[in-house]
Amino acid sequence: MLLDLERLLNGLGGWLIRADLGLGLLLVVGISMSLSHVFALFANRLGARQILWRLLIDALVLTSAFLLSGSIDMVLLNLYGSNPVHPSAFVDGIASCWLPACFYVCVAAPYIGETIGLVLWVLTHLNMVTFVHVRFDLPWDQALVLTTPGYLLALVLVALLFRQSWQRGYAMLASELAEP
Repeated sequence: MLLDLERLLNGLGGWLIRADLGLGLLLVVGISMSLSHVFALFANRLGARQILWRLLIDALVLTSAFLLSGSIDMVLLNLYGSNPVHPSAFVDGIASCWLPACFYVCVAAPYIGETIGLVLWVLTHLNMVTFVHVRFDLPWDQALVLTTPGYLLALVLVALLFRQSWQRGYAMLASELAEP
């Protein structure tokens, strides 16, 4: 059973290597994540231009956060891995690992949104570990250690953006609804 699981994960890693989608996929992930809070922006009675502007800025900031976390992974892989990594090849390969996050817009679903978000983050990290294991022929534990710092940085940057931008919108809506 353990060999079947390893074979399945190796197959997933091979597919991730062939599915090089690059920076476009990272932008789609950023847009999906920013769209997950569009209902709060509508509820705050913002105009269409203001909503579009906020979504675009958030998507670009999220894309930059994912590129930064991928850069951390690439630097660690160059420092501790056996093969040198070309930056464009690494970004193209690692971007496909973010494919589950394209469905982050589903986090806006009531009641189960947080569970969906947690599952998507776990799948994304599993994709990263599997990609590094298969592409660079590293042991599982070393792949996990090399990809975790970038993953944690992405989590922190996304949490900071959510807190700073979207939580302010939720607080504004709550204060308007509390006034008689």
